Amino acid sequence: MTSKNLFFKLIKQDFKKRIWCPILIFIGYFLLLEVNMLMSIENIQKYPKSYRYDVSTYVRDYFFGFGNGISGSIVICLTAFLCAISGFAYLHSKVQLDTYHSLPVSRTQLFWSKYVSGILWFLIPFGIHVLTCAGIAASKNAFTRETTASVLSYIGIQLVIFILSYSVSIIAVEITGNIIISMLGTLILFSYSAIIAILTEAMFGRFFHTYEEYAVRFGGLMSEKIWCFSPFSMIYKLFTNPKGITPETANEVFQYDDSYLWVLIAAAILYSLAAYITYLKRESEAAGRTIAFGVIEPVIKTMTVIPAAFFCGIFFSELSPNSNSESWFLFGLVFGYVILCIFMEIIFRMDLKGAFAHKKQFLFNAVCTALIFVVFRNDVLGYNTYVPSDSQLQSCAVYIDGLMNTPQRIPLLSGGELYISNDAYCMRNMEIQGNPSVMELARKAAEDGLEYTEFDYYDGIEKTAEYIETRERESSYKSISFGYKLLNGDTIYRRYVIDIDDADTLRLLSDVFNDYDYKIGAAPLFANAWNMEFAAVRCQSNFKSDDILLTAGKQSKLLATYQEEYTKLTLEEVMNTIPIGTVEFITKDKMSRRYSSYSDGMLVYPQFEETLALLKEYGFDMEEKITAEEVEAIEVTDNTQDYEAYYDHYAQGAMTYAESESITTEYTDKEQIQQILDSIVYDGFTWQVWNYNNFADDSYTVVIRLENEGTSQLTHSFIKGQIPEFIAEK
Repeated sequence: MTSKNLFFKLIKQDFKKRIWCPILIFIGYFLLLEVNMLMSIENIQKYPKSYRYDVSTYVRDYFFGFGNGISGSIVICLTAFLCAISGFAYLHSKVQLDTYHSLPVSRTQLFWSKYVSGILWFLIPFGIHVLTCAGIAASKNAFTRETTASVLSYIGIQLVIFILSYSVSIIAVEITGNIIISMLGTLILFSYSAIIAILTEAMFGRFFHTYEEYAVRFGGLMSEKIWCFSPFSMIYKLFTNPKGITPETANEVFQYDDSYLWVLIAAAILYSLAAYITYLKRESEAAGRTIAFGVIEPVIKTMTVIPAAFFCGIFFSELSPNSNSESWFLFGLVFGYVILCIFMEIIFRMDLKGAFAHKKQFLFNAVCTALIFVVFRNDVLGYNTYVPSDSQLQSCAVYIDGLMNTPQRIPLLSGGELYISNDAYCMRNMEIQGNPSVMELARKAAEDGLEYTEFDYYDGIEKTAEYIETRERESSYKSISFGYKLLNGDTIYRRYVIDIDDADTLRLLSDVFNDYDYKIGAAPLFANAWNMEFAAVRCQSNFKSDDILLTAGKQSKLLATYQEEYTKLTLEEVMNTIPIGTVEFITKDKMSRRYSSYSDGMLVYPQFEETLALLKEYGFDMEEKITAEEVEAIEVTDNTQDYEAYYDHYAQGAMTYAESESITTEYTDKEQIQQILDSIVYDGFTWQVWNYNNFADDSYTVVIRLENEGTSQLTHSFIKGQIPEFIAEK
């Protein structure tokens, strides 16, 4: 019998022995593909107005595209594990090994026959179901020429994912000696780089006070800088837009990252070869042992115990009353390390007596764990103080916390909206160049190394004096984030704490805020609103709110006028001027008819004379005030008792909410009403600048009840230092 005939005979015999495997796969993919497609098509045809795409688009872009890729890949990975375990589990049985090795075939033929048959058990049922789905789409007149490319792409990508996962699962079976350990090994090999990425994120966030990572906010689970070498992280990266969701792609059907697909293909080939080589090197006597290769045992222990010990440290510290407790972190680290070492030794020895074997390796791993802790604990590598040199820098993005925060909201075709926080928007879009104050401020902040003090709020009785003293000292501390965009294409993020009571720091911060590129890069309205059609512009003054409808020309004129005056606004003006209103551009969902804000209310200051005049021309007088004659009554709520009650409640260790002790007083006297109207400011003006101009006194909440209009939905606070005497005395 020729080698070729023998190879196919082995595949045929393997098919007879595990016919249950392709049958089970066939049933699973029937539910995943045909049933899923028919139900989705039925929904689209029955409720066409609920979808923004037709059946043809669904089949092409969603079912055979990105939409079905992620869920399909999960099933692919499970299928790969099933094929690997069922095909190579004989390696764990000495009797079966002797039988297979007694056959007149080489190890190479035996491996590749098993390997290829496993691929066929997946590919044949999968291919039949995909073709059946294509036939269903054609019968619904939903199969176009472009759909053919989507089908072929779908099959090819899923096959690559299967081979990658399949090969890694085979390696896990080969290096272990029983099914249970093989399952654990597969789980670790399949997700190890993702586990390390998550641990790295957690460790950096815990030990480095300047740590900031926007990859997660941009749509990624892990930092893009983490080397992906295990299947889970590689598959995840294939389905993750490398730049995250952007305004330009928010309403597009995502495509695979084609450039990264080649990495998966290369990894699938390399892991297949690694599985083959491991198979050849595996000794028959390894059957039944926990680990087939004794030489990799210490490596596996080190790679498992050290990360797991740090996860234990983080777990215990998070359970503690103070989540940053170093003592509980150390307890968890030591406890987890010792227990895990003992547990690993028992697993490898399969005997309780082996719990304290390999004392030298125990000490070696302990030293490695301690060194890693010291490096993070003492910032040995200088993470917190690192600032790139000017020669490395291409541009810089800056986010000033608590100052003009206007997040972006993009209406989605699928319904709802995409929310992009203001800090994430700044890091993505801002590019400041040629302003030396930016890097000077960054270097000063890194050198000062300021941090907010962490307090245990449930131990407030003994620490009351210390708490008040520290909070008074840190009242001028503000948070600021930098995104250093380097010439080599990398972006490094850092978050610092600055003290604006320091004159030099305030000067540098003013130079940054007054920079034109900063203003343009921090406001989504200036970058993306020019070509959008808004349903209305919502205008808010101190007492009134109204929507004005503008033509495209008037809208552009308002935007241009507001932008010109906004970019001239200085930090000194922000810190010393009370806004008089906001303008907010409103979008309308054509399907749900729901209105939503595009970038929240943009503050309008008294200095914006041209903007105020233009708004008045368009029908809204932002400087108009109401008089006491228009007001039926004003309700003033004293919150000071509430604050004291809450503090005493928690200072005594209570874990429940304190009951409200606030007192509300109603004023109807017109003279008193007028004094109140002259002394209050709308609460919606305070939150965007609260860190730098805290002009409102939140000791009182003011609600106005207008004549014949009922209670206003707006809440006000008194301007600091302007509380009427008749209220302050009471």
